Amino acid sequence: MDVKRAIVPAIAAITVAGAALSGCDSRDTTDDAGAQVDVLGSMLASESELNTILSTTGLRPKTALRQPAGLDADEHASRPVCLAVIGNAMDEVYRDSGFRQFRESLFADEGDELEVDQAVAAFDTPTAARTLVSRTVDSWRQCAGDSLKISYSDNRRPSTYTLGSPSVVDDIDVTNEQSPFSPQQGSRRAILAVDNLVVDVRITGTNLTDSQVVGLAKAIAGRNAV
Repeated sequence: MDVKRAIVPAIAAITVAGAALSGCDSRDTTDDAGAQVDVLGSMLASESELNTILSTTGLRPKTALRQPAGLDADEHASRPVCLAVIGNAMDEVYRDSGFRQFRESLFADEGDELEVDQAVAAFDTPTAARTLVSRTVDSWRQCAGDSLKISYSDNRRPSTYTLGSPSVVDDIDVTNEQSPFSPQQGSRRAILAVDNLVVDVRITGTNLTDSQVVGLAKAIAGRNAV
């Protein structure tokens, strides 16, 4: 069994981190100069908080991004619109959304069997933030009950995902995906808008629940101080 089958977006994020930081973009991505940047970074859950939420001790920081990541050049999605189900804060969703600031952090255990990817994006207005959430949830609905295959330009085995149906838990939009070979393994996704911010999270592992990803989303959203 390929224990990394559900973390293609995270692998892509690590690969493009350098390029995302150095690329030209009209959005404001100043590292430390503005108060907004500090607010977004402080909203993300810490290592100890994540371990508590997921009742574990092994999560460690892996990477941090200031721009949404997409698939690598050698990765190809059978239905690109469905990338929003398996990965949070994907460039394919965010690139034309008009976000102004962005923070994302990835945590995983030693064997990459449990992953937590959390992102916060700031927009000019609450309406723009809600529009991004609506666009994401619409993608989830389009893909519900379908499957997604990520193929590669080399001879690696394709990654296949069975996509679940979105729902609402405690007023937060959630969805999920599962391995077609091991249904207990997969990801839980949650997204919500808080004022002009979007909280976009993913947890990947085994025997996960909606309550875990909702708890994480609430913890981040509750820190909104903008």
